[in-house]
Amino acid sequence: MTDQATAGTGATGTTDATGPGAPATGGGADPAPRDWRARLRGSRFGTLAVLVVTTLLVLVGAWFVQDAKGGSGVSDVATTAEATGPAPAVGAPAQDFTARTIDGRTVRLSDYRGRPVWLLFGASWCASCRAEAPDVQAVHEKARAAGVEVLAVYLGEDAMAVRDYVSDTGLTYTHVPDPETSLSSRYRVMGIPAHYFVAPDGRIDSIQVGALDAERMTESLAALRR
Repeated sequence: MTDQATAGTGATGTTDATGPGAPATGGGADPAPRDWRARLRGSRFGTLAVLVVTTLLVLVGAWFVQDAKGGSGVSDVATTAEATGPAPAVGAPAQDFTARTIDGRTVRLSDYRGRPVWLLFGASWCASCRAEAPDVQAVHEKARAAGVEVLAVYLGEDAMAVRDYVSDTGLTYTHVPDPETSLSSRYRVMGIPAHYFVAPDGRIDSIQVGALDAERMTESLAALRR
């Protein structure tokens, strides 16, 4: 019996069993510890940390959207022309451009230096653009006495399409077709309606993407005269 017991154990006295339920201990090295990231994820602290980080990301994202957009009802668009010049930014000079209106006039943004300019990108097919158009017209009629110029740019549309739209709606501000999307690309327009409020010194005071109500339009124009 003594000889059999001795044969069942190794030199170190450890059991040599390999069957189911056998302990994982033996003469080899201890199992590698779990990855610290796995241990963190599995802990209560790790779960709390994930929740905190996620909440912060949501709050920052919401702040950014509110700051950059300020409106609702955005139609995503894609431009075909190559973007040129620096991307527009609040506080930076608005890129100058020359364009032709639906009545054949040539307009240049720099010609309006010294006056507030409301540069509005949209399209006749855009539901949100059409919905806010009456408010744009009403605010324009009140603000033009203060020298405010409204330049509406129609992404991907030619003069005939824009003229038909203007005739149907009775809008009286300045309308600029942008059939090749060159102007829209220059201003990095990715959603319409897009509003660029340009101060008299030629710098962009605010950029707002999405439909605005009359109160927000009026406030944005008033900020240009401060």
